[in-house]
Amino acid sequence: MEPIAKECIGDTNKEGNLQCGKCIAVCKMLANFKVTPKIHFTKILETNEVDPMLPYSCNMCYDCTRVCPKKLDLREAFQSIRKDLVKENAGSSPIKKHRGIEMHQRLSFSSLFNTTQEDKKANGSQIKPVRRVFMPGCSLPSYKPELVESILKHLQDKLPGTASVLKCCGKPTYLLGQEDLFHERYARLQDEFDATGADEVIVACQNCYNMVKEYSPNQKVVSLWSLLQEIGLPEASLGVGKGSNLTFAIHDSCPTRFVPEIHHGVRWIMTELGYNIEELEKSKENTTCCGMGGMVGAANFSLAKEVMTERTSQASSQHMVVYCASCRDAMLMGGKKALHILDLIFGETYTCSHFFPTKPYNPLINWKNRFKAKKYIEKVYNSNKRSDQHE
Repeated sequence: MEPIAKECIGDTNKEGNLQCGKCIAVCKMLANFKVTPKIHFTKILETNEVDPMLPYSCNMCYDCTRVCPKKLDLREAFQSIRKDLVKENAGSSPIKKHRGIEMHQRLSFSSLFNTTQEDKKANGSQIKPVRRVFMPGCSLPSYKPELVESILKHLQDKLPGTASVLKCCGKPTYLLGQEDLFHERYARLQDEFDATGADEVIVACQNCYNMVKEYSPNQKVVSLWSLLQEIGLPEASLGVGKGSNLTFAIHDSCPTRFVPEIHHGVRWIMTELGYNIEELEKSKENTTCCGMGGMVGAANFSLAKEVMTERTSQASSQHMVVYCASCRDAMLMGGKKALHILDLIFGETYTCSHFFPTKPYNPLINWKNRFKAKKYIEKVYNSNKRSDQHE
């Protein structure tokens, strides 16, 4: 906090006019709290007091640092405050609305919704194969378990021997500021990676991409969206969108704003499918948060909704495509019709005559879907075992 209080040049001059203010221009949270980071952090340092709603209203999207002349890391500063607040509150977030997230994380690491499966097909070679494990994350299984099964089968076809780990990366625990609990939970995920002998972790979630990259140094993390450009799409999906009368605006996920190979991969997929796309002015590295980032929706939903609505208003098309299921929910709440890119890969040709859901699923359906995803993954590997037995 101290470097920001000292180095931030965002302040008011003698005439009362704001100097700099570039971060405020791109951040709904800073604009809503109506004071600059310099003023925020100076006050916190002087009084040793902070309104918990301030740090827990940060989307952690890094857009402020992207535009900051001094590249000050507000995200890390707010995360540090969250950690301090948790320590002061006996290991829990001081925000009562976060109890749902804490329950979500307990269930996300429960054996009821977790599974690790291995495929031994590629292990007979004298040359040691690259051991890959597919990690679908949490939001995709919650959305459509059928898509998890479909993409897993495609990976199995193109990369025989790919294992699977269905378990959370712990990012919500991390974002709440529960540092010790996060490391404990991530260690359990790491144990699953190590048990498969994985050299590479293929992720479908952008938060998982960052967490695995930082906390699993012995594994190489690979995004599914860049990998598909290397191994190809299912043959049945090629050109499926050429007969569509829709244009899909692409929303890029903010956690991987600085990973261009993911942006390139997503656009390659859309080109191969044959759908028309709309490029938003704020895309790729310059993308904005969907509103779900930082667990803000639980603590400050009105602010999250503002971010969602602002993001969707930047698209001319009424239809959006995302590669994060949580972003899809945000686009729906922002008033657009949205699909996950896997819907387009494994679905029929989407046109304006199709029905598009207008609301996200409720939590009960999400958990039912996650349980189904577990069963679908296990079914794929059990099918492989039966196939091997008959060969």
